[in-house]
Amino acid sequence: MTMKIEPMDGTHTIDRRVARTRALLQDALIALIPERGYAAITVDDICRRANVGRSTFYTHYADKDALRSATMEVHLRLLSRRRVSDGRETGKRLFEFSLPMFEHADAFRPLHHALLATSGDTIHDELRERIRRTVRTELAEKWIGHDGVPVEFAVQFIAGAFLAVLAWWLAEDAGLPPVQVDDLFQQMAAKGIGP
Repeated sequence: MTMKIEPMDGTHTIDRRVARTRALLQDALIALIPERGYAAITVDDICRRANVGRSTFYTHYADKDALRSATMEVHLRLLSRRRVSDGRETGKRLFEFSLPMFEHADAFRPLHHALLATSGDTIHDELRERIRRTVRTELAEKWIGHDGVPVEFAVQFIAGAFLAVLAWWLAEDAGLPPVQVDDLFQQMAAKGIGP
């Protein structure tokens, strides 16, 4: 599945050839992570998979970490847009981030399975921190407060539970569609931080 590449700042369009090359490189990285793990992948591996030269790679990205960051940004931007424009009624779910994330993980199952299986990997840690930030933002809007329970405790609790459920769902292939696993997560999260 090829991703649509858009400008990072949203102020101008990217030449189609540039967008195509970036999409090829990002798709190559996504394909290689489940096969080899992020740490073992080299720029040469990415170039071979994308069928582009090293000089072309370096025209677009300083190194594979820059490619990783750009790839994650594209995915997260797509998730953010889906939360805003997917037409679903907001406010009924405790957390808005979870269903788009479950749907994205389902669409890119091998990638997410690899990301969650490689504990200690830089990309795994970056994903975990981004989930925490999203939970922190959503909790700040909804958190009423409980005596003796710091907000950061709730952030760690919800983010940890979400990532554990996501990893289990991907690894076990439990047969639950994204909407159903999200409904279960929402119910349990509400009980975990509810009054």
